[in-house]
Amino acid sequence: MTGFDYDDWFDGVLRAPDSSAAYAGETGQEFEAWQESFRAELRDVLGFPAMRDSAVEDIDPRRRERPEATVRHRSYERQTWSVRTERGFRVPFYLLLPDSVDPPYPVVIALHGHTEHGKDLAAGVAEGEAAGRHIADDRRDMARQAARRGFAVVAPDMRAFGELSPDTSDDSDSSDAVNPCTRWQKRAQLLGRSLVGERVWDVRRLVDFVEGHSALDAGRLAVCGHSGGGTVALLAGALDDRIGHVVACASVCPFEDSIVPIDHCLCNYVPGLRRLGEAWDIAGLVAPRSLRIVAGESDPIFPIAGTRRAFDRIQGRYCAADAEGKCSLFVGDGGHRFFEAGAWPFLRDRL
Repeated sequence: MTGFDYDDWFDGVLRAPDSSAAYAGETGQEFEAWQESFRAELRDVLGFPAMRDSAVEDIDPRRRERPEATVRHRSYERQTWSVRTERGFRVPFYLLLPDSVDPPYPVVIALHGHTEHGKDLAAGVAEGEAAGRHIADDRRDMARQAARRGFAVVAPDMRAFGELSPDTSDDSDSSDAVNPCTRWQKRAQLLGRSLVGERVWDVRRLVDFVEGHSALDAGRLAVCGHSGGGTVALLAGALDDRIGHVVACASVCPFEDSIVPIDHCLCNYVPGLRRLGEAWDIAGLVAPRSLRIVAGESDPIFPIAGTRRAFDRIQGRYCAADAEGKCSLFVGDGGHRFFEAGAWPFLRDRL
């Protein structure tokens, strides 16, 4: 007697007809109506209704005044701030202000991927910068890269990383100690939330910060993320039209090519998300604003064949929005990394 083939069974479930929420060929005003309807359902799936229960009107921006909280570099200044995004919860972030241009500055919200260092990786520093200990992987120091190119940068710790990593020292589940996303996601789901949804929620409050800061030009605003940060960047751009430009690196791929067959962090698995639609439907919510998808030719966890297939479908949605030239794909020679050449020329031309 043969055993039950779960993978074969689930493949049939996954390939069932798309839900009524997915894009079905609408154009013109009907396409805009589809976007609004899909956005509403996407907010619900990400857990926004539960987050609204603890929402705050005033983000209460605070700049840290300790001497080490402000650091001068050759081409920019790095300040440390925090904002309140929910009752009892604050998100810390770096604000990098460039010397090469005058304010108000064009702004990039830079979102790191999975790393215990959080925003320190994006800013190119490790704990104890004064002692000279630096992050070695310059390919992911996107905040520092952007500031050196004349952008102001908001680089937050995303939930479960950096200063927002939960203390798991007394946790009996050793897997949680290895991956704090697991602990955070399991508890979020009990309350109708999702970890990635909470990260998107925080980005939207950081946009509020940009709008309220006199040195920052909210009319020239982009979000740029790598890996898990790329997922958040795409979702934030899909849900917040104040974000004019989106760069999603090492993250855009159909679920059936990446999240399903390849073991990812638990935070990638949002209950009910695939019932709404696919990666191309989410990306279609960014239209007609500009979108750059960046991928590695040999990325082992977001296979390039799937990314190319997703991009073809995304282009169809941009055509429906009469914005075909606003969407582009950059493929770099490498794996799961951040490609500078895919992000900064694209944003330089638009910001």
